Amino acid sequence: MGSIVLIYGNLVSVGIEYLQKKWFIKHTWLYVLFHGFLGLLNGLFFQETTLALAGMVVALFYAFFDRWLYVRDKVQQSPKMSFLFPVLACGLLWGYFQIISEPLPPFSMEEAVEFATAGNGTVIDVFPKNVGKWDEMIHGYHVERETSAKEIGKEKYIITFTERWNKGKEKGFWFFSYEVERGSLTANGGEGDYPPYYK
Repeated sequence: MGSIVLIYGNLVSVGIEYLQKKWFIKHTWLYVLFHGFLGLLNGLFFQETTLALAGMVVALFYAFFDRWLYVRDKVQQSPKMSFLFPVLACGLLWGYFQIISEPLPPFSMEEAVEFATAGNGTVIDVFPKNVGKWDEMIHGYHVERETSAKEIGKEKYIITFTERWNKGKEKGFWFFSYEVERGSLTANGGEGDYPPYYK
């Protein structure tokens, strides 16, 4: 939308200003009306009513703001409001979209574990994809792998991967953990010895 306003909107504005200077210099309402009409064209071209109406609203906003700046410039008023207005408009639009948007469902512990274990080609591939543990024998070692999760804040979890092994008197463990939030995975630390059957 921004690129359409920047390219198409500015070209249309220059064209309408040229026509206004030639034929309807005192009729600012025609300048605004032409902007609104030409703002509809993108939506009509793509045969999308919502896009057409959004284009018209943005074009009318553009025209009103452009004329307001033009009048302010003529009377040489302070430009402070010119800088404040876009910030205020962005804040109001952000608030509006926050109100009309449906809230995201809670980010659960199960989703955090699923996010942490997603992907391929890492050492995490061998751990359970859900909270739990399982055993197997690898090169004579009895190996226990565990995936655990702990909530540390609102929709924030520590997912820990622990591996223990033993073979006769030889035994060891290692673990590593991640802090997981919606869309974010951060290493949280770990310790222990690298399993000998991976070497």
